[in-house]
Amino acid sequence: MNHARSLAFVRCLPLAAVAGGMLLPAACGVDERADGPVTAGAGSATGDATAGPGSETDTSATAGGTGGPTSAGTSATAGASTSAGGPKFDVGLPDGGGAGCEGGDGNCGCSFVDLLFVIDNSGSMGGYQEALSLAFPQFVDTLVQALPTGTNVHVGVTSTEMGYSSQGSTSITNGQCTFMGEGGQSEDAFYITPDVMNTGRNGAQGRLYKPGGNGAAFAQFDTDGPAADLDQAKQWFAQAAQIGEGGSNIEMSTAPAGWATDPVNDPTNAGFLRDEGAVFVVFFMQDEPDQTPLTVNGMETGQLMLDKITAAKAGCGGLSCVIAGGFLNDNQCGGRPIDTFLAGIPTPPTVTNLPPENLAETDPQAAAAQMNQLLADTLANVIAQKCDEIPPVG
Repeated sequence: MNHARSLAFVRCLPLAAVAGGMLLPAACGVDERADGPVTAGAGSATGDATAGPGSETDTSATAGGTGGPTSAGTSATAGASTSAGGPKFDVGLPDGGGAGCEGGDGNCGCSFVDLLFVIDNSGSMGGYQEALSLAFPQFVDTLVQALPTGTNVHVGVTSTEMGYSSQGSTSITNGQCTFMGEGGQSEDAFYITPDVMNTGRNGAQGRLYKPGGNGAAFAQFDTDGPAADLDQAKQWFAQAAQIGEGGSNIEMSTAPAGWATDPVNDPTNAGFLRDEGAVFVVFFMQDEPDQTPLTVNGMETGQLMLDKITAAKAGCGGLSCVIAGGFLNDNQCGGRPIDTFLAGIPTPPTVTNLPPENLAETDPQAAAAQMNQLLADTLANVIAQKCDEIPPVG
């Protein structure tokens, strides 16, 4: 689904501010055209309903990769700085050496980077998906140059679908949002977790998306590998990023990010996520507020998903080895699970609004260039700096 959006373009988010009743990263480098404050939450909504067809089923095949052990998160400090390459994070070491590295001693430099893209696959997202696929080559080329020689990179995609709803609407009352799906049911009815029921839908419930239904679950390349491997990864992402618009119109971003790391999804996801020696990057693209339920069994869902990732990264140092970012529009719905999720990761998230919808639909290449103001100009450097904090395997 798609609603009103701001023209603000946030280059980085290094500071803490109060938004929606909770601590969230505040914007730096905001375009003067911004028509309102930017938060780390997802997009605002006006209450219309859209419908979309079903998506293809998951035929379950796994792709190779190396695994590793798994962290209790520790805090990190960061400040914004600029250089000829554009705004970058000045990321400090985690308090207490959470990742076990001492800056400048020659013993740091991660072995792996795992990139997970959580992409909205509801109606109206086709232009954005195409723009992201066009932005990826420049982003990955920059990342290859920024990372240590021999770093192995995994790239995976999952969708915002947990349970399928052919319809979705949002209403806002006193800053709080109500989401209604098919049959007038609330978002809770569509929070179907893979430990309870596998819906079998390709890329849903935190499963990695397989292009064509039976393609590889993720792409991989080495930063010093042959050009053909890098080209193959770019071609894979060009297909995977265009995950389609037939997903659920109740759109959850936080829940899939957590469930993607849960062992219940190993039949599809095994080998994607490494633990020790690995930076884990979660990048969201959604044009609606996160519709993950606020609580599950009385517990805050954003924190539950952070706990899953912490467990999966325990050997590395937990959340101190994790980076988050995204193209997420202004959130007028108060605190949503994604706000808790982003605020809980020690390294401040790299977040901006989506490009204008009409630009993505009419000129996706121009929208891709805007996306790379965040991806190539900022996020690649943040990933490289985080890699410097993590000791390599062995």
